[in-house]
Amino acid sequence: MIAPAFDAVRRDALDLLGELPAWQLPAAGWQRVATALAAAAEAAAATDAEALDAALADLELAGPVRITRLGSTPVLPPPPPVRERTNHLVHALGGDPPQPSPQPYPSPHPSDDPPEEPR
Repeated sequence: MIAPAFDAVRRDALDLLGELPAWQLPAAGWQRVATALAAAAEAAAATDAEALDAALADLELAGPVRITRLGSTPVLPPPPPVRERTNHLVHALGGDPPQPSPQPYPSPHPSDDPPEEPR
């Protein structure tokens, strides 16, 4: 039986891991994410709620920020090793593999419509 504390952290982990496929980070950021995912996988294997919670905190800190500076390093989607590690961790935690979120399309602007032809 899984301890209630671990189960609560496990659910938090699955929520965070479900968001990860939509993240956009510089290459160095993905290195930090990979390190946090490795720590989370180790904690999950040991069913260590405290270690998993700490790894999740590191993962959140490695995640994207809302403000991007001008001239900053280009951001990239998750590289294949990170996606694979994320899927393995989700599976180990008993969740469904995360699905990449669809890319949002900008809403059409009225000026984007073709001009009406005269009658």
